[in-house]
Amino acid sequence: MFSTALVVGSDGFLGRNLVTHLEARNVAVFRIGRDKGDLSLPGVAEAAFAAVPKVEKIFHTVTRQRTGPSQFKLQAELMRINTLLHLNILEAWQQSQPQAKMISMGSSCTYPESDSPLNESMFGGGGAHPSVYGYAHGKLTIATGSQAYGQQYGLKWLHCVLATMFGPHDNKAEDRSHFMGAMIERAVREKAQNLPKFTVWGNHETVREVLYVDDQIEAILAADSAFENQVLNVAANTPVTVKQSAEAILKALAWDVPISSPEGSFQGTHYKMLDSSSFLNTTGWTPKIPLIDGVKRLLTCEYASANTGHKMPL
Repeated sequence: MFSTALVVGSDGFLGRNLVTHLEARNVAVFRIGRDKGDLSLPGVAEAAFAAVPKVEKIFHTVTRQRTGPSQFKLQAELMRINTLLHLNILEAWQQSQPQAKMISMGSSCTYPESDSPLNESMFGGGGAHPSVYGYAHGKLTIATGSQAYGQQYGLKWLHCVLATMFGPHDNKAEDRSHFMGAMIERAVREKAQNLPKFTVWGNHETVREVLYVDDQIEAILAADSAFENQVLNVAANTPVTVKQSAEAILKALAWDVPISSPEGSFQGTHYKMLDSSSFLNTTGWTPKIPLIDGVKRLLTCEYASANTGHKMPL
């Protein structure tokens, strides 16, 4: 196990949880968060990286992200900001922390649309869903850039394409949270309002892969131990429909109402499932937190409502 790490995006959803996991392993963690400035601006990333002692690992978790219809309307902005942000971080890595292996976090939106599981040979193959193509191109920058910087400067890297996560510290704004977190937030709110149904956007048969953030972090750390200098799918090969996810939320809340979908509500690509066989077969990693247990954990951690039947937030 390594003893020093830099977490870029340490005050974001994944970053905050990652810091907790690393510190529990007695890793000395250095942090770059929003207080260091806008990393998409010239010189900010370089100054932040230069101020950190030499570390063994860099976990690059930061991104500018929106969800649903908001993201669809901001294609150019998200592409521009994320491209600049990632390029600045790559250069700061090369200049100030070249001894460190960079583990960056990728998104399945960088894959083309497909009705079958997405394996690494398809990565960057074009045809991203129209709702995310700008964000996807920005995300491709960090994967391609890691390879280019690794090749030219002899740096070590790993680009981990992740499942959809949920758990503590997710942004609860409707245009910012991941789909599972957004559904949980809406379910808690609608139950508290005694509504007769649970509102779930889009096609309920849409397929995704969902992991509780603690499991996803354990998977990232397992991947880092076994792989380097490649793009790698890091998930569990456990597809789930939106309907099944919604039913798990209702069960965790002990809320017995029908699920409804507003007419014309936003819908992304119908099927998005990573093929993580290379990662799973090499590491033997398996998730420990079933979907409904993850929902219950999140309710216990973050929701203070007598109607949920769960504890006050910690």
